[in-house]
Amino acid sequence: MISCLFRQLALPLHRQKYSDDMEGKQQATKKLAVLAASLGIVFVLVRNRQSIWTSLRRTWHFNNPLMQKRTVVISSFEESQKAVKELKNSSRHCQSYKVLGFDCEWVSEGGSRHPVALLQLCSHKGLCALFRLCCMKQIPKDLRELLEDDAVIKVGVVPQDDAMKLSHDYGVGVASTLDLRFMAVMAGHKPEGLGKLAKTHLNIELSKHWRLACSNWEAKILQAAQVNYAANDALAAVAIFQKLFKDLEPRPMWGLRATKPDILHPRLGPFLDRGFSQDFAVRITANASGTQPLTMKPKKMVPKKQQCRNLGTRSKAFYDNCLLEAPDGELLCTIDRRKASWYLSQNLGSQIKDSPLTVRLNFEPAGRAVGDVGRYYQTPKENQCVVCGRRDAFIRKNVVPHEYRKHFPLVMKSHTSHDVLLHCPTCHQVSNISDLKVRTKLAAMCDAPIKHSEGAAKFLEDQELKRVRSAARALLYQRAKLPEAKVAEMERIVLDYYQAEHEVTESLLTNAANLEFKFENPDYCEHAGKVVRVYGEKYGGLIELERVWREHFLHTLQPKFLPELWNVNHNADRLEVRASEGRVDNEDLLLAGLDPIFRDTKTA
Repeated sequence: MISCLFRQLALPLHRQKYSDDMEGKQQATKKLAVLAASLGIVFVLVRNRQSIWTSLRRTWHFNNPLMQKRTVVISSFEESQKAVKELKNSSRHCQSYKVLGFDCEWVSEGGSRHPVALLQLCSHKGLCALFRLCCMKQIPKDLRELLEDDAVIKVGVVPQDDAMKLSHDYGVGVASTLDLRFMAVMAGHKPEGLGKLAKTHLNIELSKHWRLACSNWEAKILQAAQVNYAANDALAAVAIFQKLFKDLEPRPMWGLRATKPDILHPRLGPFLDRGFSQDFAVRITANASGTQPLTMKPKKMVPKKQQCRNLGTRSKAFYDNCLLEAPDGELLCTIDRRKASWYLSQNLGSQIKDSPLTVRLNFEPAGRAVGDVGRYYQTPKENQCVVCGRRDAFIRKNVVPHEYRKHFPLVMKSHTSHDVLLHCPTCHQVSNISDLKVRTKLAAMCDAPIKHSEGAAKFLEDQELKRVRSAARALLYQRAKLPEAKVAEMERIVLDYYQAEHEVTESLLTNAANLEFKFENPDYCEHAGKVVRVYGEKYGGLIELERVWREHFLHTLQPKFLPELWNVNHNADRLEVRASEGRVDNEDLLLAGLDPIFRDTKTA
């Protein structure tokens, strides 16, 4: 009985000891698990410390994209090829987001601008490529192709001005430029300068000190401050683009889809290669964004009429569509009112109708309207932009530019109204920028440089003679206003040139002030003249050159309101008609690219 009682008392103690042992084992197991996990975490941190540190640093600098840039200064063709390849082909850059920050820097001296010295391109991943064009003297082929690629959007504030400077200095057409102020308006923000846009949307301060902006960008070695200034401008432009595009394409916080590059062009297409104006932005914001346009007051200091005058536009009707008839009453063509009045004032015709004004000639004209060529000139023309249909402002566009046409034979450059079409100011600007591609292509085909290439300057300057002449003129006309040290320096320049040791006389200064420092370049060739000559001799004649320009016009602008019967082969058809009537010389037919035998067979 006692033993039974002992067992009953000992059983709870045994169970308690067993429970304590199990709890101890569980705690030990937990401690081992925590220790193992801690060691694993430490191992992962140590092994990936570099990438983790980079990610943390990027996170810390997230609010300042300028801290994430990688700047490359490029001074040679080899460096350019490597940088353009990285910008163009790397999946981390343009292929995933086809937008580049775009800016240019140059030196101005004595009120005149030097050619663009520095071109900045920056990808959205922070690669800032600074191309020192002043060292390379021309734009490398791969860089030219990137600038002319209309699939890659180049963003900035007033990028069209920089594009025009590059086209003037190096003959390259920068395609698909976009002024960021258009996007600001579309997203409901104020259109501001680059510095204010960066402050508003990125909360960063861009250095805009005039000493940096006006520094020597042609120096042998750029200072660190210059490099940082140039890179920041291009990087800020593409960062602002990303921020504004996100405002236009809002996504839920949990959305994982990325912005698709193929939606950029359809959305921003109306704004590409166009100069910013508030009136234009308000007018097309609704079409571009699908929302109501913002209410914005136009700038009072720049009236709309003044803008039109500066662009050479006219608001009055360009086509009067007066009628000119042969003596037997057959319609010859439509003419403007001034031409009709001239026929009447010279007693060469008589007025038949008032509305429309119709003049009947008193003499037999050299030719009559024949075929579609003749019917084109008989058809009344609409006073509207042939591209978009706008009717309130016009600029005449020469589809075949005058610089080429003026070298054509008389029979091909007279009566050329077929190639004079009406554009609105915005379409005219787009057309002129796109024309640079054809000019560049013709320059390469015909070995006819455009600008700032060997043989492209008609006159060369002797810088030493120019310096002496400038010093002499300053001493003659401004001596009293100059400091003594400056006068002494200029006198020494004149004396050194003439190798004289005596004091400067008025006669010596007069001779120096009349020095001629410009002389003709023996290697000069006029681009357009050489292109016309080479096409006339080698590439199928001038009608082929006309076809190149007309097809480019159709492909680039895709005009929706062309006059009826407008034809790419118009001049060839017109020459054939004239040849059949014996009104074209064989030499002109050969230059145009037509067979002179055609004339004899038609006559027979």
